[in-house]
Amino acid sequence: MASEGVRVLPATRRKPRQSRARASSEALQEAFVRVLIDKGFHGVTVREVAAVAGVGVGTFYEYVANKEALAALTIHMRVKALAQALEACIERHRGQGLLTLVSALIDEQVERVMDDAVPWSALFMLERQISTPEAYRKHYAQFVDLWSQALLASSDAPATQRVPAAARMVHSMVYGWVTQGLLTQGPDLDRLALRQEIQSAVAGYLRLLGAK
Repeated sequence: MASEGVRVLPATRRKPRQSRARASSEALQEAFVRVLIDKGFHGVTVREVAAVAGVGVGTFYEYVANKEALAALTIHMRVKALAQALEACIERHRGQGLLTLVSALIDEQVERVMDDAVPWSALFMLERQISTPEAYRKHYAQFVDLWSQALLASSDAPATQRVPAAARMVHSMVYGWVTQGLLTQGPDLDRLALRQEIQSAVAGYLRLLGAK
């Protein structure tokens, strides 16, 4: 995710370790997204999020300090889930040719985001308002590392010294194209066309590195 963070957000108060606590935290995140889509961030209130989640206001404050902290947590957990799905995709296609493996990873990323396009659109827009530089750098490094893993997992990986720059470029192309597509065209954009354009652009770049 790109970021234009403006302030440091309060940390979460309690890490949900037990299943019931995790369920409450996840319910708050889901409720936050629902209210965000319906009313926008300025219209989100702690009381309404708690009501939609089916918990008390006191429970809300057990996990997060305010709605900004819940927003940051929600974005973080969405990004984490996407990263885990991409890691699993890499493992499923390990040992395949570079273009085949990267194509599968692009499909996974586009489909996961577009299957949940309305929430992702709202969170991409919100992220630009509330994320800190530290959060941006962490997410960026996480996804660049994933692309490095993907390139190295292929049967015809680029030269090792070229992998870091290639991973940054591919991440910028894929994630940038997806986010900008949603932000400028909305959640109804043509996912097939989106995927094809990204596939073509990334394949062209990788062929310059020797991929076949």
